[in-house]
Amino acid sequence: MMKILLLEDDRILCASLKEFLELEGYIVDIAHRGTEVFDLTFSHTYDLYIFDVNVPDEDGFDVLSSLKEAGDTIPAIYITAL
Repeated sequence: MMKILLLEDDRILCASLKEFLELEGYIVDIAHRGTEVFDLTFSHTYDLYIFDVNVPDEDGFDVLSSLKEAGDTIPAIYITAL
């Protein structure tokens, strides 16, 4: 099964996206703050990241940039209301 890390601070939207993705057969972990991503990626392996751009602590762009600088090659999709 494909495992996805979803970074989204809007809890209602996050729950909806998680539910939809799980109904499609994906395993989904969630983070609501940019800094939570680092703890999750340290202890889990993912096949895809779905990151909101505007989240507390570090925005989705900065989070992915930090992951890439550390050698992470997981593909990512950005979502935003901007």
